[in-house]
Amino acid sequence: MSEQPVATQSGSDAGLESLPLAYEFDVSLIIVATNVDVDIDSFGEMIDAFRRVFHESNLKAEFLVIDDGIGGRFFEALQVLNQKVPNLRVIRFRRTFGESVVLRIATERARGEFIITNTWYVQVKPEASLEVIKRLRDGADFVTACRHPRIDSRLARAQSWFFNVLTKRLTNVYFRDLNCSFRGFRKHVIESIHFHGDLFRFVPVLAVGQGFRVEEIEVLHVAEKGPSTFLNFSLYLRRVLDIFSLFFLLKFIRKPLRFFGLTGLGLFFIGFLITGWVWIEKIVYHVGAVDRPLLVLGVLFMVLGPILLSIGLIGEIIIFTQGKSLADYHIGAILSGRDEEEDERGSQD
Repeated sequence: MSEQPVATQSGSDAGLESLPLAYEFDVSLIIVATNVDVDIDSFGEMIDAFRRVFHESNLKAEFLVIDDGIGGRFFEALQVLNQKVPNLRVIRFRRTFGESVVLRIATERARGEFIITNTWYVQVKPEASLEVIKRLRDGADFVTACRHPRIDSRLARAQSWFFNVLTKRLTNVYFRDLNCSFRGFRKHVIESIHFHGDLFRFVPVLAVGQGFRVEEIEVLHVAEKGPSTFLNFSLYLRRVLDIFSLFFLLKFIRKPLRFFGLTGLGLFFIGFLITGWVWIEKIVYHVGAVDRPLLVLGVLFMVLGPILLSIGLIGEIIIFTQGKSLADYHIGAILSGRDEEEDERGSQD
């Protein structure tokens, strides 16, 4: 997958006009709240900012707020907003299910032609949503944002750069700001992509892998009031594991034997060399082999090799029997051929 997204600077004067659509709304803004320390005032400011932008651009918008197991004062505030703000709907989960589940469920219930996601606080200039909608109307399937210029700490920029580069090295798809929650897409993109856990942040990469048209735009960054994630070792470890999981899903989901088979054969070969060397030393140099840890390591590798190879073969059997139900492609268009009988009738006329 060598396709590289093209990044361009977004503008606040996109000048969009609402078009007659077969949808109830022009745009659905999905707001995901998963942090228990939601600042209610910041949340209200974010809603007002997006409402003002959509109103000034004559866009009919709905707001779909997801309370991912927070409840308490936050849900009480949502109940008040639900009575005051037109077209604001709330979905509350009894416990936290994670942003991947939340994103899929919210997308299923969105009633707009285009969908924009945002976290519960202002992360970028809301005017950037106009550029996102413009790109989607021009044919893009997914628009991801890159905050530029970044105004957060150097530590935040450094860790973001590291994870984005690591993702590029393993997937050959490069986006400059996968941590940005502000994105826009068409509903069928999310419906066509399989993701779980924390892989929601890699949806643009998965979309590129399935052939969707993904564009990256630069958006103006604003001072964020969200929770700090710095120096959280467990969070960094999970993100690294997610990137390796993404690498496996993109490269080997249809060919598991290539991964497990090559790894298994490699371990078996290394174990064979180690064991062979131990026995050469015993025969030629009369070095004892029974109590040597190196012999145990060689035998261990020779045992693990066939086990991994067997896992790969089992995976291949599963893919062979169930592969028809795995939709790992997207058809952009189908052109019907001319009917031969109609051609004959036309020539007779």
